[in-house]
Amino acid sequence: MKFNALPLLALTLFSAGALAVTNPYQLTTEADVTTLHQQTLPNFWRDHAAPGEFKGKDGVTIRYAALRQAKVDRAILLVNGRVESYLKYQELAWDLWRQGYSLYLIDHRGQGLSDRLLADKEKGYVADFDDYVLDLKQFHDEVILADKPAKLFLLAHSMGGAISARYLERWPDDVEAAVLSSPMMGINLGGLPKWLAQGLAATMDTVGSWWGEPPYGPGQTGYVSHEFADNGLSHSEPRYQAFRQLYEQHPQIKLGGVTAHWIREGIKAGDAAIAEADRIKTPLLLIQAGEDGIVNNQAQNSFCARLQCEGGKPLRIEGAWHELFIEADTQRLPALTATLDFFARF
Repeated sequence: MKFNALPLLALTLFSAGALAVTNPYQLTTEADVTTLHQQTLPNFWRDHAAPGEFKGKDGVTIRYAALRQAKVDRAILLVNGRVESYLKYQELAWDLWRQGYSLYLIDHRGQGLSDRLLADKEKGYVADFDDYVLDLKQFHDEVILADKPAKLFLLAHSMGGAISARYLERWPDDVEAAVLSSPMMGINLGGLPKWLAQGLAATMDTVGSWWGEPPYGPGQTGYVSHEFADNGLSHSEPRYQAFRQLYEQHPQIKLGGVTAHWIREGIKAGDAAIAEADRIKTPLLLIQAGEDGIVNNQAQNSFCARLQCEGGKPLRIEGAWHELFIEADTQRLPALTATLDFFARF
């Protein structure tokens, strides 16, 4: 959120310098999006997505969806980002399902369909970033392992990438391999030095909480549906509009900006993920959005330098904004093809 080496096999260069995108896995394209969201995905989700819930730390209800193939052989744990719900991942789930994977998707505490933690349900808040990690471990141990998948992989986005990094630093053997998309190893602080952002957030958190629940951080407000022309998440208008329409259809999943306390926790989590990256023994591919304005790409580089990510550095998708899995085909197809190529090796 904003505070205010695998080769790219899917890309082929033309002599004129333009880029042509190949699609070896027959993944969905922008031309499919309207029909997909109006017809295919509602039927797919109704027939295959089994909702469930469990009680996480402090009795918080954590909700999830499981999409099980007839035989749960190869499975993917999908870990979404801040503001998100697993409902947003239906197109990605459809693409992965058609490759034969069972899927397990979780909504983090304080967002999506899981319990909100404050009276103002649009405030992004977590008491301790580690709570996200413990919820993910419980989901793995109590829900996924009950199905006994032969091989489990992890695919995480943004804040989910930071959660997953902290998870893998403790339990590196829980999955065969992991892919982190635009992981939040550092927040885009809008040009503020980290020490100043931390100090400002700490002051607002402490003083603001004297008069009630944790306050929003600097520049943060309730949910806002930005027009496509004003968004910095995706170049794909049909995918972006589908995402916004989904939130209008399910207003209970709307979430606004973050609290000052969340900013403190998010900064600490990114720093810790980098500091302890060498504990991760899981094969890991980090996919970086070349023009990401939401998270800090240099922090991702630092993470990979300590961990020795696949290829020795992030796989950079040039021209991409933050949301790689709802990006335009020219960015989404290379990112998802690289993900599937990587998982296929295990």
